Formats: sequence, C-alpha cells, structure tokens
Amino acid sequence: MFLLKLAFLNIGRNPRRSIITVLAVGVGLAALIFLWGFSDGTNEQMRENVIRLLTGHVQIHALDFERSLSPELTVPDGSAVLEKLKTLPHVIAVTERVKCEALIGTSEKSRGILLTGIDPIREAQVTDLKNHMKEGEFLGSTEHRKVILGSRLAQKLQLHIGDKVVVMTQAIDGTLAGYSYEIKGIFHTGSQVLDEVSAYITFESAQELLSVGHETHEIVIRLASRKAIPSFLGQVKQITNAEQHEILTWNQIIPEVEQWVQWSEAIIRTILLAVMIVIGVSIMNTVLMSVFERTRELGVMMAIGTTPTQVIRLILLETFILQLFGIALGLVAGYCVTFYFGKVGIAFPELEQAFSRSYMSTVTYTRVEPFHVIQSIITLLILTSFIGLYPAWKAGRMEPIKAIYRP
Repeated sequence: MFLLKLAFLNIGRNPRRSIITVLAVGVGLAALIFLWGFSDGTNEQMRENVIRLLTGHVQIHALDFERSLSPELTVPDGSAVLEKLKTLPHVIAVTERVKCEALIGTSEKSRGILLTGIDPIREAQVTDLKNHMKEGEFLGSTEHRKVILGSRLAQKLQLHIGDKVVVMTQAIDGTLAGYSYEIKGIFHTGSQVLDEVSAYITFESAQELLSVGHETHEIVIRLASRKAIPSFLGQVKQITNAEQHEILTWNQIIPEVEQWVQWSEAIIRTILLAVMIVIGVSIMNTVLMSVFERTRELGVMMAIGTTPTQVIRLILLETFILQLFGIALGLVAGYCVTFYFGKVGIAFPELEQAFSRSYMSTVTYTRVEPFHVIQSIITLLILTSFIGLYPAWKAGRMEPIKAIYRP
C-alpha cells in the first residue's frame, strides 16, 4: 500500500508529463480499436455481401458441377433433398437454381455470361439481389421470356429496358439452344463479378432452355447465421449421399474473400505493433525522466534501507498506473468513435471502381470485436511493461552515495 501511495505521489509531481503519457496511450489504443473496427466491419460486410448476393450460406450440387458447370450434372433427388432441407434447424430459406455458361448478344455485340435460372419469390428469401435493381423491375414468377442483367454487362452491350437479346447455350443433349428475351431490369451490386457477367431468367425458362426437365443444378440454403454452418453441415450429410452430392460452404465457393480478410488482418497487426512500440517508447521516456529527476530522492531511499527490488517495483508500478489510465481513456474513446461510425458509416463513393473487384461495399460500418480489443490491450500491457523494465532496472542499480551527491 505504501508503494502504491508513493507511486501516485510521484506521478502527480509532473502532471503535464503524466497527462501527455496517458494521452499517448489512450489515443494509441483508441486508434487501434478504430482500425480493428474498420477492418472487422469491412471484412464482415464482404462476407455478408457474398452470402446475400450470390452464394447463400451453403450450396448443394452434383459432384463436380461447381467446377465444370456441365448442364447434365443435375442434383440427384433434388426435389426430395429440397423438402428435407426445409425441416432442418437453422434453415431460414431454401431455393434452387439452374446455371450454365451462355452467350448473350444483339445483332451488333455479344458477350459470354453466367446465366442463372431462379425462382423469383424463393430467391428473394435467400439473397438480396432484388434490392439492387437499378432500372426496371425484378423478375416475376410467370415471365418466361424476360431477363435481368448486371449494369456493367448492359453498359458494354449498350442495352436498355425493353430491348431484345438472344441467349444461346448448349442444352443437356449437346445441341445448341437459344431464345430471345426482353430486358426487364438492370441490377447494380457494385461487384464487378456480378455486374459484368451475370444474367438471370426464371427457373422454368432456364429448365426449358437447357432441356433439363424438372431437374435442378444448385440448391442454395440461407441459415440463421454463419455460426450455424458447422451444425448444419453435420445434419445435411445425413440427408445427402456423399457419392452423389457436393456440399460447399460460401467460403469454399469464393475462397478469395477469406484470403483478403487474412491479408487485411496482417496489415492491422503490423500497424498495431508499430503503434505499440511508439507508445512503449513514450512511456519509457516519461519514466526515465522521472527517475533522473528523482535521483537524489531514490538515493536517500536506498540509503535508509529501501532495497533495489522495492525501487524496481515502485518504478514498474508507476508505469502500470500510467498504462491503466491510458487504457481506460483509450477504451472509452475507441468504443465511442467505433460505435458512432457503426451507425452512420464511412462512405467511399469515389472508390467504387476499385472496390468492384472485390465484394467490398462503398459504405463501411465499423464494428467492435471484443477479441481484437482484448488482444490489443494485452499486447500493449506486455510490450510497454517490457520497455518499462529499463528505467526500473536503471533505478535499481543506483549507488546511494553517488545518487545523493549527484550535481
């Protein structure tokens, strides 16, 4: 208790220097919390954009369909599997799709696309594509000769609402199949992958185009959350056949998203280490100056019986107290800023072109992940405590006589 009172007394001797040190720790920690919040918010949005715009949480195909997109690889017992999926826990919605590579064009231009046949009602329950219509309207259930296109695709082909296009592809029997479709809508998601190569028609139209009868190529499942995926996978394996069905999670279908997340977190950790070193040096400088100013006092303390170990403990205690005040300030400031931008968002409209190559949104909503905050605090405590050992060691090695008569 005596050392604690003495530590507070010593910290209060030079309030300006102590406040500057506390602010350095607080601002550094607040900046780290915000950086983690920005990174976590961006990463979370990328994951959710992929799930809500394209993949759902889990997909079921015939073996090798995702790689080859061969029209004859329909889901074995697709209807039965679909009905069983609806009864499983955590399942919010299920839909089915028919997919193929196709050629879309007019009399002047043509481009290769990924054509997807969807059930408009069920698709809207699984993905958010309907909410991204830029022009026109989303597909209706009974519109068998309508198509919606990505904005970049429409721009490259110079197409507008009401224009006619021809879609051609290889049917299940190997023959060339093609129909004329009217453009009903143009969607814009901000993702180059979707907006430049994607087109959607109704599920029945796609079955007719590919001559697959009542078969389906893809079953898409939306769950309550990503956390439910491991539990769901254990259940879905009981209603599927491993020799016939391929079960893929969203990050297996588009693995580059998690690769980007790992890369961005590596950058944040590098910045975290640099900030920690700056904060640590700041604290060491403060404590070292305090030791120099109190050289005679420390010499007197050691002369009357204070042991070097007690002196070292006193200096480390002062360092720890400064850290605690700085951490408390940083937590309050960091959480306030992060929660604020978690509500209003940070907009980057001028970066849409750059973001379009990934699944990043032009508006980022920060979020606080407790794990990263705790990780930052522990790293800060360990590093700054280690750096604080030098002035404490220097104080403990003083010779009382030389310290007392130091000019």
